[in-house]
Formats: sequence, structure tokens, C-alpha cells
Amino acid sequence: MLRDTERRAAHARILVAADADGTLLGSVTLVLDGGPYVDVADGPEEAEFRMLVVRSEARGRGVGEALVRECLSRARRAGKRRVVISSSSQMHTAHRLYGRLGFVRAPERDWDPFPGVTLHVFACEL
Repeated sequence: MLRDTERRAAHARILVAADADGTLLGSVTLVLDGGPYVDVADGPEEAEFRMLVVRSEARGRGVGEALVRECLSRARRAGKRRVVISSSSQMHTAHRLYGRLGFVRAPERDWDPFPGVTLHVFACEL
């Protein structure tokens, strides 16, 4: 799913961060209007982002934060009231970032994509 960027781009927005020389630093998939890449967004008032990834050598440079901020900005401009995301329990650094940007846990929305794998849901009111 991560490698099929062409399919994702047909159903969602792919945002990328790059260095001045064009080196790809990270990307995220933003879902504003439903479709096959929605996991937890519920209805027209919610946007969702997925598959946030930052190259290991670019971590600590604010790349992930810039991508998340851009997702929030685009959702706001699209008239959404909140942005929701799923994250595994091991993603502690990402959880700190989400908390700094206004996301709060929504445990009532946690879900299991596979048996034995629970994803935690976070929501940010816009």
C-alpha cells in the first residue's frame, strides 16, 4: 500500500517534503473527501491523514511537524471540523508531536485492522 503512490494519489492527496536539492524527506497521505483510504474519518466534517513517513536521516528536522501542519491547514481550508488519525501504540515520538499540535486521544474510536493489532485514534478539533 505504501509503495502504490499512484493509486493513493487517485483517491487522496499525497503531500511531500523535500530538501532544496529535491531530496525526498517525507510524505503523508491526506484524505479530505472519503474513499478507499479512510480508516477512521466519520462523515463530511472529518479529514484523516495516514502513512506519515520521514526518512531516518531527516528525523529531528521538523519534517513530520511541517507535514502534519500542512494537513491541518488543508483540512481547515476544506471546511473540516476535525482531523483524525490512527497510530500504533509504539509510536511515542509521533504521539508527542500530535499532542503538541492539538491532537487528543479518542480511545472510543480505537480499532483493530488485524487480529492482535490495535491502532489508537487521535483527533484534533480545527
